[in-house]
Amino acid sequence: MTILDTDYLVALLRGDADAAAYADKIINPKTTIINAFELYYGADRSTKPDKSHIEVNSLLGSMDILRFEMPAVLTSAKIQAELMNAGNPVNILDVLIAGIVMANNEEFLTRNVNHFNRINGLNWKKW
Repeated sequence: MTILDTDYLVALLRGDADAAAYADKIINPKTTIINAFELYYGADRSTKPDKSHIEVNSLLGSMDILRFEMPAVLTSAKIQAELMNAGNPVNILDVLIAGIVMANNEEFLTRNVNHFNRINGLNWKKW
């Protein structure tokens, strides 16, 4: 099972051919509540928020959304502490996403290599 990052989901919403072609390889797609937040935030900032909300609703309705529960809280806190102690901070939303992915022992699909490759133990794959 694969958890999809916001960059991939946005590419799907925009009709990106690479994202659409990759979709056939994904079995039981999932995302996180943090990625859902990022999508709705983007929709609210768009020039057509009502239309964008409909598109996001449709996309998210086709997959499971993993919540930010206590195992993910603890994992995220550990990730953030390790990164900060090493002087290598990452955007906090990406830390929360990674915590959810790791707490659920899932693979993560992203193109945001710059942030996610710094997180030890995260099973990620570039699409």
